[in-house]
Amino acid sequence: MKVLMTICTLSTLAALAGCAGASADVRASGDLSATDAAAATYRLARTPAQDDAGEPLPYEPLLRAGLAQRGFKEGSPEAAHYLVSAAWASRPADVAVSTASCTGGCVPSEGPSFPWFGTRYVHTLTLRFFALPDGHEAYKVSAEKRDRDADAQKALPYLVAGALARLPYAGAPQWRVKLKEAAPAANQTGTQAGAPAMPDVISVTPLAQ
Repeated sequence: MKVLMTICTLSTLAALAGCAGASADVRASGDLSATDAAAATYRLARTPAQDDAGEPLPYEPLLRAGLAQRGFKEGSPEAAHYLVSAAWASRPADVAVSTASCTGGCVPSEGPSFPWFGTRYVHTLTLRFFALPDGHEAYKVSAEKRDRDADAQKALPYLVAGALARLPYAGAPQWRVKLKEAAPAANQTGTQAGAPAMPDVISVTPLAQ
């Protein structure tokens, strides 16, 4: 009987996990006025090695499409208002990353993990907007998604959608963005060629500190 109950419990949990929508936790700092987007131009930052490779990075088509939907235009180095850099990483959730301080609040530590469902992973994307020509950091936004999929590229559309869902985030240092599975790219407007379909944003909620 206990074995049967355990099997039923695991089946129920697995079903619930499959039905649950995706979410991203977002932290933002700095000042990026929403009115700036109407006339703002930007260029993406790349390292010399990335430039020499001559191939788009996995997040670039998504980021370009997302920024275009919010009124930003990619411009020449001479005309750009912002230099936008992106840092993208994935790691197993049981590999802790500690910092000396958590400006604007900290995301809670990972809770107990059930080994039956596989390893949990943490995927992160951090965007930094540097104002030109002086190069000071005007705005920074980080999105984090946790799941059990080791394929980091599958998380990218959710990270970009979370980071840009309410650009700029204002009024709270930390937010939770609920998302649902991306619609087919053919049904979306403003999606650039080569960019995967972006998830739909269900809600954007500030988190209590």
